[in-house]
Amino acid sequence: MCLVIDANCFALVFSKTANGFTPVRVWIYKGRGRMIYGGTKYNQELAAAGMLPLLKELSTSRRAAHISNVTVDTIAAELKLKFPARKFNDEHIVALVIASRCRVVCTHDRTAIDYLKRPDVFAGYAGVKRPKIFRGYKNHFSMCCDRNIVQACLG
Repeated sequence: MCLVIDANCFALVFSKTANGFTPVRVWIYKGRGRMIYGGTKYNQELAAAGMLPLLKELSTSRRAAHISNVTVDTIAAELKLKFPARKFNDEHIVALVIASRCRVVCTHDRTAIDYLKRPDVFAGYAGVKRPKIFRGYKNHFSMCCDRNIVQACLG
């Protein structure tokens, strides 16, 4: 599985304490899963949360896939023009999904989830489908599987 982890879930996913996100952590560290990251705003959010050392560790161990900051930032800017509502402040998460063709996003952000579920947000981006949302529920463990590995995470 390749997935985008919203900054609001990053600490939960990589917590040593068992929680609803444990399957994601295990899949990333022991399975074929990779975290997708990129974009200026996303990197700033991870830095503010003190998560850059962990991101560096994941990247060094090939457990993370970087999408060009320029690509993510360009798509995020397009999305902000298309959806200018002030409450839409996770355009970088949606941009990561579009740029990577990612199929799973970990987030608790209700507004982000609302936009991630909207078909019109992904209209105009060929081959992009709305992602599944991993929120830590018991039945979500089934998302941690090879069918959710995308090209951006291979190699």
